Amino acid sequence: MLRIERMLRFIKIHWFGLILTVIGVFYALIFILVFLSPRQDELKRGFIPCTETLVKEMFDCNGKAWCMSKAIVKNTGCDTKIVLDGFGNWVEGKQPTPWANYLFEPEIGKDQNKEEIHPELEEFYKDNRDIKADMEKLNKQWQELEKSFSDDKIAEVPVKKQEAEENKEETADEQTASKE
Repeated sequence: MLRIERMLRFIKIHWFGLILTVIGVFYALIFILVFLSPRQDELKRGFIPCTETLVKEMFDCNGKAWCMSKAIVKNTGCDTKIVLDGFGNWVEGKQPTPWANYLFEPEIGKDQNKEEIHPELEEFYKDNRDIKADMEKLNKQWQELEKSFSDDKIAEVPVKKQEAEENKEETADEQTASKE
């Protein structure tokens, strides 16, 4: 009896913190599940429809904070519904595990023949057999160009100072000539 009284006294004192802890842990678990789930699937299973809806609603908000907050809360509700549906389907025997509806092997591009390459892409690859080497060559040329450009700027600075001084002298001569 003493243990029950102690437990009830603890709950009476810390009820608010316990509720916040349960809610925080629940949302952290939902976050982890969404993070671990596939992001692309041709069948649009799992959290993918919720995320697509969130993106559309966030885009429609045009940067309004309150609208974006409502969209995020709505998305969290959708994600929670997916998790609870998975648990319910598992209890009813419709799926082997509670997480089978959102943690799965995604189907990406199984409809398309992987050996089939678009003709323009194939032609590009024939013309550019070693793209990495070409990019390295371009980067070296870019660095050389930057270096020569900076060297030219350094060489031009004294010339420009001399031109500026000559222009000042010419304008001073013109001003004295016009005064006379």
